[in-house]
Amino acid sequence: MLVYSQWNPEGTYDYYETPDRAPLGDDLGVPKLSSVNGIGVPSTEAGRAIPAGAKYVGSGERAVGVVAPMDTSHLGELAVQNIPAYVWFFIGATSMAVLWWVTEARRKR
Repeated sequence: MLVYSQWNPEGTYDYYETPDRAPLGDDLGVPKLSSVNGIGVPSTEAGRAIPAGAKYVGSGERAVGVVAPMDTSHLGELAVQNIPAYVWFFIGATSMAVLWWVTEARRKR
């Protein structure tokens, strides 16, 4: 079995397992990675792709087996579901106060 490790933004690695076996001597072929800027490959894209059908088997603090590229599909998302209502109220009230202040400052000119 081959284990693939994929770093996640929480600071741990997610482990995926496939029924494949490593070649004799554990020599996997060289992955084909395209250079973005002529210098190298971003660290989020370095590694071997996790094959279809791989099963999630856990997570840990260290990479185990074959390192896979980071899953960047969730980067940049704003986790608004964890923000309490009073914070949203404060943000709204502050925004309104700033808008009022700017409007009054322009009117006094």
